[in-house]
Amino acid sequence: MEIALESSDVISRWQSRLLGNFNQAVEEWSAFVPALTRWEDEHLLDSPAAELLADHKTTIKRLIAFGKFIALGTEQPDFPDRRLAESVASTLLILEDKLRLWHGPPMSKADSDRILAACFPDEP
Repeated sequence: MEIALESSDVISRWQSRLLGNFNQAVEEWSAFVPALTRWEDEHLLDSPAAELLADHKTTIKRLIAFGKFIALGTEQPDFPDRRLAESVASTLLILEDKLRLWHGPPMSKADSDRILAACFPDEP
């Protein structure tokens, strides 16, 4: 069977249409991170309830999962928007850091003391 359409034109049109919506979705996803940080500052800094922490962890995991889905496309070598690809990669790193920060194992007293001594050598 012979295809009567110029496939590169069709694919280019599909790609353009998809990228328009894709860019907007990625920007909204990425812009959620500063809002999440403000929420963390307001709700998690002072003895947060276990339910809040659990909801927070679920939210971050969902954001990471969505980001990994996005990254399937943006990590391709021929993805046309390098700025967007870098935004996805950096947002994923931030979210993964948040997951470790809020929900990872706590730092030991020895590690804490070592870091503080290295950062503030003149302090007692």
